[in-house]
Amino acid sequence: MAIGQCWREKALGDFVLERDPASVPVAREKALGIVGEDCSVRDDVLLVVSELVTNAIRHPELTGRVHVALLAGMGLLIVEVRDPGTWYEAPRVVPPYDPLAVGGRGLLLVALLCGGRWGTYVIRGGERIVWAAVPTAEWAPRAQEVIAARRRLVA
Repeated sequence: MAIGQCWREKALGDFVLERDPASVPVAREKALGIVGEDCSVRDDVLLVVSELVTNAIRHPELTGRVHVALLAGMGLLIVEVRDPGTWYEAPRVVPPYDPLAVGGRGLLLVALLCGGRWGTYVIRGGERIVWAAVPTAEWAPRAQEVIAARRRLVA
């Protein structure tokens, strides 16, 4: 991203889900309806949606719904998942991984698909947003630039 270039994102669509495992395939279907069958990064976006929504359903200790938003901008397709939050720290990728474990690889997959362009922050009332930006162009900004720009959005 060139010095002085303004960070811009355009909302593509959003939806609300119940905190229920049956909501994960619904999230993928709704996301596909927003990005379209011909989206060049469709499969990556659907995997990111699936992983982030699964975490939002499985891990928060507080009650509430899961909100999903898809945005585009700066050569990226951004998935945001907002959940009620938890009493413990934000999600993170923590090695080492047990190769035989049933779960625990979701955020690692997201981080790899997005080239490290992901993050999390807490908003009003303790709600948390976990986001990931899938590159749609070779010229998409590097991870550090995306993380810094998105952090400024909520500062």
